Amino acid sequence: MNEYDRCFACGQANPWGLKLIFHQDKNGVWADVVFHKNYEGYPDIVHGGIVTTVLDEAMAKAVLARGVVAYTAELRVRLKKKAVPGEKYRVYGRLISSRRNLYELEAVLRKGEEVIAEAHARFLAPGK
Repeated sequence: MNEYDRCFACGQANPWGLKLIFHQDKNGVWADVVFHKNYEGYPDIVHGGIVTTVLDEAMAKAVLARGVVAYTAELRVRLKKKAVPGEKYRVYGRLISSRRNLYELEAVLRKGEEVIAEAHARFLAPGK
């Protein structure tokens, strides 16, 4: 997958970034993430905006895995449980449907089988 090395979510050259490394399988994409304490909102709780960023990036990578560069047009997130710095999570993203230049995707952040957060989004591929 094409990567921008300064991307906050996946860029390996961004010293403050999450440095997510995505893998592709038959269902979509996934990456493991361990949040640093620098990403806390309240003590020992990862900021919801950081969790949202991880979900958004998983969906972006899922559409990119199909060879499409698209941008988030609409995003809905449900934070179900707190994410704790230093613990290992896995984020999954997958394409649900596409029509012309509009793509619907979903993502989920899990700790084992436990759902921490989930998202649904529409991505737009400009100029298609």
